[in-house]
Amino acid sequence: MKKDNELIIITGDKEEKATILFTFEEEGKNYVVFEFDETEEVSAARFEPTQGEGIGQLMDIETEAEWDLVENVFNQYEKDLEDEELED
Repeated sequence: MKKDNELIIITGDKEEKATILFTFEEEGKNYVVFEFDETEEVSAARFEPTQGEGIGQLMDIETEAEWDLVENVFNQYEKDLEDEELED
């Protein structure tokens, strides 16, 4: 798991800013977990790199198995954050 905390711009019906919480790879697929800056809602997507580093396309997570995977990784991320806070 790679912690990023970088800003991304998500374009669709409207442009939204989000902060990348972390990225991870599983079975050859790249995932990104991010928090929308305006609403603080956390979401995730598959990331398909296109041209150049950091450039790519976010793809919907389509299966329940993938959502379960992302949820398990996110829960571990939160646990690790709590553990770090206790150590400080």
